[in-house]
Amino acid sequence: MIKKTLFLSIAVLGLFSCSSDDDTATITNEPSIVGKWQPSKFMAYSGKDGSIIANESSDANVCDKKGSVDISSAGKWHEIGYYGNTGGQCTLDVDVTYDYTYDTASKKLQVKYSSGTTDVYTVKKLTDTQLELVEELFDTDGDGIKDEFTTIYNRQ
Repeated sequence: MIKKTLFLSIAVLGLFSCSSDDDTATITNEPSIVGKWQPSKFMAYSGKDGSIIANESSDANVCDKKGSVDISSAGKWHEIGYYGNTGGQCTLDVDVTYDYTYDTASKKLQVKYSSGTTDVYTVKKLTDTQLELVEELFDTDGDGIKDEFTTIYNRQ
């Protein structure tokens, strides 16, 4: 009888001493930026109203799509890029590896080049299959407001 009472007391105490935040806590798993990414589009958005600047936006061409950015968990950014020549052949333009850091809170990706300079990109969108990096801000449409240039990558 004492064992039964002791067991019930411990069980009741355990129920009331545990608090559960499961109802209020939301666990979000942000997709990882780590992976191999292939360029698919280059977009320009008006700084004034966010509309697409058509003459500055395009799908990636055949040579662009041969390239990739491989972002490793070890802090390495490996970029391979190609350009097309008049004969329709793609020629290797870039095959380099740099260090990078990514701050998930600010959505800032910093690539540290061997020349000592650092470029800071803003991650505009990150899903399991797509990465959109804001690469540059300058006024291309002449309205006096900087426009946003992005590259949209698909995960390979």
